[in-house]
Amino acid sequence: MSNVVTEPAFEEEIEVEEDFLRPRAPSNDDELDITPMIDITFLLLIFFLVSSQINAEEAVDLPEARHGSMVAGKEAVIIIVKRGTGEQAEVQKADGSGFSADTEQQNAEIAEYVQKGLDAGKKHVIIRAEGSVRHGEIGRVSEAISESLEEGKMINIAVMEQT
Repeated sequence: MSNVVTEPAFEEEIEVEEDFLRPRAPSNDDELDITPMIDITFLLLIFFLVSSQINAEEAVDLPEARHGSMVAGKEAVIIIVKRGTGEQAEVQKADGSGFSADTEQQNAEIAEYVQKGLDAGKKHVIIRAEGSVRHGEIGRVSEAISESLEEGKMINIAVMEQT
């Protein structure tokens, strides 16, 4: 059955079906909507984060490193690498004196400096670099150092803190 509604302005007939006015039957989905469960989970997480108190003064025992050990500076040949002004990093000895500006000459001087330190009884080689030094420059200095190292010796790399 349908009802016919007429409007005087348009003289059109609009049919309204009785099925349109009836509420829909709930769908038979086999899936469970977990959106409210996720909302509750996040609300609980936020509640515990906001209401918990962190004690920053409590001492924490940190585990020792598994893959490294401390290297004493007195037992090591130290090479300092700074950012520099151009593409090439500024490389210095431990006492602050620099190497040559020419790359090939600098690599030879680094190898000679490391060899003299190892001959003098030093056991390790440390590259102390600023955090802003390019990785390629560290690689270049490492290659120059490796020319003087015996098989199995390692180069230790440390990052200097900016003050």
